[in-house]
Amino acid sequence: MNFKFQTKLYVAYSVIILFAIVSFSAFIHIRIFRQIQEQALENNQQLCIKISENIDTYVEKLDDIIKKMISDPELFQIMREVQRDALQKSDYDILERDREIADIISNAITLTSFPHVDVYLYGVTDLFRYVYNHDRSNFREAVFADDNAAKLEKKKLVIYAKNGQEQEAPTMSFIRAIFDVSAKKYGYVEVQSDYKKLNEICDVNHMGNVILMDENQNVIYPCGSVDTSLIAELRAKTPEESTGVFRDGSQMNFYVTSEYSGLTVYLQYPMDTVYASLGLLRKSTFVFLVCVLAGVMLLIMIFSRMLVKPLHELRDSVLQVTYENIGLKFDGTYNNEIVDLRDAFQKILEDLKSAMQREIASNEAESRARVAALQAQISPHFIHNVLYSISISAREGRTDDVSAMCKQLSDMLRYTVNSETHMVTLGEEMQCISSYLSLQKQYYEDFLHYSIEAENDARAIRIPRLSILPFVENAIQHGFDGRKPPYVIKVRAAVRKDFWEIEIYDNGNSFPEEKIAEIREKMELENLSINVEKKQENIPGMAGLGILNSLMRLNFCYEKGIQFRVENHKDIPGVTIYLEGKTDA
Repeated sequence: MNFKFQTKLYVAYSVIILFAIVSFSAFIHIRIFRQIQEQALENNQQLCIKISENIDTYVEKLDDIIKKMISDPELFQIMREVQRDALQKSDYDILERDREIADIISNAITLTSFPHVDVYLYGVTDLFRYVYNHDRSNFREAVFADDNAAKLEKKKLVIYAKNGQEQEAPTMSFIRAIFDVSAKKYGYVEVQSDYKKLNEICDVNHMGNVILMDENQNVIYPCGSVDTSLIAELRAKTPEESTGVFRDGSQMNFYVTSEYSGLTVYLQYPMDTVYASLGLLRKSTFVFLVCVLAGVMLLIMIFSRMLVKPLHELRDSVLQVTYENIGLKFDGTYNNEIVDLRDAFQKILEDLKSAMQREIASNEAESRARVAALQAQISPHFIHNVLYSISISAREGRTDDVSAMCKQLSDMLRYTVNSETHMVTLGEEMQCISSYLSLQKQYYEDFLHYSIEAENDARAIRIPRLSILPFVENAIQHGFDGRKPPYVIKVRAAVRKDFWEIEIYDNGNSFPEEKIAEIREKMELENLSINVEKKQENIPGMAGLGILNSLMRLNFCYEKGIQFRVENHKDIPGVTIYLEGKTDA
């Protein structure tokens, strides 16, 4: 389906944005919302546990009053006497006994934070009863309720509250039986407290409800009448675990059962209260994502128009390019990327034009250089020397040498005049140089020593045909002119990182300064570069035409140019010529 680029931008960016928003929403829901939800449940559960711990502390302090009393030896003595002769005491003795009991109770209460509690003492029979502070005991109801009598016989604490009844001042009773070391029961102690402290502990700022039940699932808190259906639902749905949470309609119920007191605390919150912060965050996130989506879609429309417009202008400008008019007439300066694209197109066009001009110039130079190279390499003097060496070898009966020289001359002539390919490998050029020097050695015999070294990587380099041989021939024809043997020539080729390097060494005459200046001037006219370091001045000549043509051809083939350097040796006679070019050119 072939849509416009602008339409594709709309669709592509819309899909990306929608995918990003959906992914973000899923991430928020899975990692953030769920974590907040779990944290809200955990916080409320911890609050429920804290309320249960505070109630246990409250019960423990009241129970401590009872334990201090029943562990007091004087109270035991009084209860024994009461059980033995309760009806034989005079009024004075009874008054004295009540004062002792009051002191015992006062001492037990003194160290607690509940000074305003009611305390009751009961004998085993109904003949003895003592009241400390107000007389509003729940003892009779507590003993006959549920299995409290059995709990008292097992020396357990009984917690009782008359709930569901109208009371002017509702109270809670904490009751224990009095036993001696032989497990003989002497009576009961009841400590009674109002709901003031319990109201403080269970206050959750009217955001929820706290319900406190005993082991028999009787409601301890709140005081007063309680909805029986609610209590029945709590009893039915509470799991067996001591701590947990369950949902009941629109209510979330957290519960904790105390191992110490056996009381179960229920903390009830409406669902919207538990997840109030989560609901607000969800709404805020939804509004934010909608705003982001609307803003991004608007930006996509504006951005796509800004991007497509200069592309159309650039396309129109490219279509108007011709060979005679290679250049872009486009000034999209309001968009840096489009300007970079325009500059890249402009550079491509300029490089294309330069390459076309280079190719044309290279073809022309190739024709001139080939003729000059042929004239430089196959000189009559060289042919004369080779034929003379062949005739000498023939007269001396050295047929193998004659055959070898003819073969080498044939290979060299074939390589020199071959017009099928312009570019050859450096290995092929080195083979031609080897044939040339081998033929020269037949003429100079032991006066000429040469060596050719080329690394494997260097042999694969592509160069113009007959571009290195002129440097070697120059050493033979001009470098050794007027010099005494032995004559030494060394040719070495190597690759160093991104560059190839060729060295032509000879021990002949150095180059005079005027010859160097002449070569430099000719190369500058052809836009070539040269680096000549004059070490010593002697009187040799230089085959300027052959070397200059070789440098021109190398420079045409290597776009970034080559480096050509001549070094006259300092302490010994001779010259080293360096050629260097980039391997990726």
